[in-house]
Amino acid sequence: MNIVLLPSPPFEEIGGVSTHIFMLSKGLGELGHHVFVIQEYPPRWFRWFFVRIPEVLLSKVSLCFSRRYRRAVEDMYFSLEVILKTKGKLDVLNIQNVQHAKIVKWLRCLTGCKAILTVHGYLTYEAESSQWCTPGDKSHQWLWSLETQGYHQFDEIICVGGRAGSYVRQFTAKPITIIPNGLDTNRFRPASRAVGLKTSIQLLFVGLLQPAKGIMDAIQAVQALVGEYKIGVVLRIAGKGMQEQVVKQYVTEYGLEDSVVFLGALSKGKMPDFYRSGDILLFPSKQAGLSGKSEESSPYAVLEAMASGLPVVAYRTSALQEHMQDGITGYLVEPGDVDSLAKHLRDLCLDIKLMQKMGNAARMYCEQNYSQTKMAERYVNVYARDCK
Repeated sequence: MNIVLLPSPPFEEIGGVSTHIFMLSKGLGELGHHVFVIQEYPPRWFRWFFVRIPEVLLSKVSLCFSRRYRRAVEDMYFSLEVILKTKGKLDVLNIQNVQHAKIVKWLRCLTGCKAILTVHGYLTYEAESSQWCTPGDKSHQWLWSLETQGYHQFDEIICVGGRAGSYVRQFTAKPITIIPNGLDTNRFRPASRAVGLKTSIQLLFVGLLQPAKGIMDAIQAVQALVGEYKIGVVLRIAGKGMQEQVVKQYVTEYGLEDSVVFLGALSKGKMPDFYRSGDILLFPSKQAGLSGKSEESSPYAVLEAMASGLPVVAYRTSALQEHMQDGITGYLVEPGDVDSLAKHLRDLCLDIKLMQKMGNAARMYCEQNYSQTKMAERYVNVYARDCK
């Protein structure tokens, strides 16, 4: 099959969608399909003259209108890219964001392709939580209308998690297939290490330094480990963000400099070695936004850590309940319960054999359920079946 995946952020850009498309295209290629990836960002000259400059000028009149203009121009560019790259021979158009639903009708008429939508999150809720819009304003109303009308344009809908599926069901009665993200389990693999006494347990944190990712919860859990429980741990943080200075000030104020290391934003090429350098992933991500309805839909950090043989200690959000086996591949605690985070970390730090047992279980579970090949096979089953 000739399959188009669009739009795709560059793989080097940190984020789940870019990783998903890279892994899916690789898996589909291994199965013998021809995959065309349409980049999210048009060439610089096009962006400046047809997107950025008009967008800035229009924003002085109406911010919402300028955003709608940008979407329309980018959709035109994506459509032309699809036709040029595939020479009009297209079997499957797999779009990654319902905002681009308007190009489906035109490309379906021109190529006879089947249109698939992959839902990675909660469009309007996530825009609200990132302060891109506020409930009731014009941008919020526009996004909600895009979702209300957009899902009906597709032949099939795939969601990366069960809660994302529940979110989409409020907009459409179309059948929804749940296919979790997959990854290269050869690239993300455990380190060779011997079981023995450790002087310092390496905890890992991956993500933006912002409230929704729970960075302060992670710091406070480490504070309890080294202060109350007298356990030698080092929290290694891969990421940057709006709370960085606040977190660093807290670390200095409470004398945690020897227990917290800031590595900044690491490139994707360095992430496999980063996971292999650690013992436990600490992932206290929680709901965000004024509505409190935006959360991780299928976090790659958790899958990458599990594939690398690390147990995960995390908050109990819907996505984590789908990806983890509580008490087997790690521990899940109620969001905001820092004391429980610290206690479960303590239990693992004091029992290295238990830590390794959970890490091995996480690796096995990830291989069985979240490989890029298994993800690609599931996608092909959806691509190939008759339209509902």
